[in-house]
Amino acid sequence: MPLFAASDHRLSSSDRVFKLVALIAAVCLLGFIVFVAVRGPSKNNRVAGTAALEAPPPAVLKIGAVAPLFSLPRLDGGAPVSLAGFRGAPVILNFFASWCPHCRTELGAIAAVARQASGHITVVGVDSNDTSSSAAASLLAGAHATYPVGVDAHAKVASEYLLSALPVTYFLDASGRVVGAELGAQTVTSLEHWVKRLTTPPS
Repeated sequence: MPLFAASDHRLSSSDRVFKLVALIAAVCLLGFIVFVAVRGPSKNNRVAGTAALEAPPPAVLKIGAVAPLFSLPRLDGGAPVSLAGFRGAPVILNFFASWCPHCRTELGAIAAVARQASGHITVVGVDSNDTSSSAAASLLAGAHATYPVGVDAHAKVASEYLLSALPVTYFLDASGRVVGAELGAQTVTSLEHWVKRLTTPPS
């Protein structure tokens, strides 16, 4: 009888130790899960996965702001391109460069809309931070662009318009105030939307 009693006691003690170890392991596992959930994604995952969502959009001039005036040498060597000289009509102001792939993509659309809207809208180009005026001239000729283009060789005007990349297109009303801005290559459809907006009288 004492033998069986001693054996039962040893089994009971072992059972209690096993349960204690299992409990500690469960608590540690739960703590690890909570830690991972609270910590969120790793630094590498944050940079790769959400940096684009957290980054602020590029700066542009505020709607209603008076567009900075400029006078630039004309790309084809004619009279200077002066923004003040276009007051009285809405203006599509396109900043581009010959080295910019997206700029090359959109020039045909800008040239087409400039022809379509002639007499209602003035299109003005600014060749900014370009190393070769001849390359820009060739690019414009290939797009059949005949609108005035000023040369902003050192990107001084681009800086006044808060540009950090190209292309950027500003849309100005007849008084020279900013109605809106678009970053990236434009299409005929997107430009026609702006032409309609600029030429529709306020209700």
